[in-house]
Parts: sequence; structure tokens; C-alpha cells
Amino acid sequence: MQRPKGFTLLELLVAIAIMAVVGLLSWQVLRTVIQAREVSAVHLDRLDALQRCLQLMDADFVQAIQRPVTDSFGGPISSLLSYNDGQGVMGVEFTRTGWLNPMHETRSNLLRVRYEQRDGDLHRLDWVYLDRAPGAKPEDLIVLTGISNLQLRYLDASYQWQSVWPEPMDAQKPVELQPMPLAVDISFDSHEFGHLRKLIRLPNALGANNAP
Repeated sequence: MQRPKGFTLLELLVAIAIMAVVGLLSWQVLRTVIQAREVSAVHLDRLDALQRCLQLMDADFVQAIQRPVTDSFGGPISSLLSYNDGQGVMGVEFTRTGWLNPMHETRSNLLRVRYEQRDGDLHRLDWVYLDRAPGAKPEDLIVLTGISNLQLRYLDASYQWQSVWPEPMDAQKPVELQPMPLAVDISFDSHEFGHLRKLIRLPNALGANNAP
């Protein structure tokens, strides 16, 4: 009678080694897939944040109006004002209309908004009351992280781009007579997406859209 043949010790060791290699390769493939999905999810989140930021900026700027305000000391501030403190903080602030009021709060539909680059992030600040009381603080929201080299240009009535607003000649006029730009050209560098640029046309005519 012939005895049934089984696996030899060497064959078992080879089989175990093959299974171990297959298992290791499978784990590495799975880990690579998981890492790729995580990277993709982070990238999509960042892309979504960028799109929401640009949409918010567009919604603000296209409703910019001719409405100067006063600071907490009663000093006049232009309807649209660019600034650069020379220490890495630069931006623009302006008055916009169209601020929805679904809860029927006791407030205007106007809002004072500022965009500024600070500490590598893009901030949006807003003041509920246009003419600021002493000590009034804006709401400060980071709308996009990881940016640098924010640049703003303003299109004047002669279709020339200006780096500051109001222009030096107009800055001597009373704030009520200072014109609004026709458009704003916004550009900055994003750590994830490189150099980005957005051109926004403003509803601009002096005296148009006058607010109380």
C-alpha cells in the first residue's frame, strides 16, 4: 500500500514565504491607495475653500457702492480705500450693499468689508455699523490660508490701472466726491495652486447707488 504524499518542510516554508510576500505587497498597495485618497481629499478641500473664497470676494465687490464712512474718532474714510502698512499687512476696504436680513434685525442692508493679507492668510473683516463707534471691533474671518504676495490694482475712469485708491489727486477731495474704480484686479500666490488672479467689475459711477 502506497502512503499518501504530503508537503515537505521545505515546501511548507516556501509556501509560507510566498504568502508573506503577497500579504506584504497587498498591504503596501492598500496603504498607497489610502494615502492617495487622503491626499486627494485634502486637495479637494483646499480647492473647495479657494472656490468659496473667490465667490465671496466676487459677491462683495460686485455690490460695492459709493458710501464713505467714519472711523471711531469721527474721521472720514473713503468709500473704497486701499492700504499697505509696509510690514506685510495690505488690503482694501469698501462699503457694499445687498446684505441680506432674513431675521429682520434692526440694521441696514449695508456692510463695511475689508480684505487683507496677514501672516500668510487672507482675512475678511466686516463692520455691521458703517460709522464706527469708539472701540468698535470688526468680525475677523480667515477665508483662505497659505497665501502670499497679494496684489491689488484699480481701474480708473481713464482705463488706467492704479496701485492705490483713491488716486493721490482724488485723495485731496472730500470723501463724498472721491470716485469709485471701474474694476479691481486681485492676484496672489497660493501654496497649493500657484499664482492666481481675479478681475472683478464694480458698479462704479460717482453718485450712482448712493446710500443714506
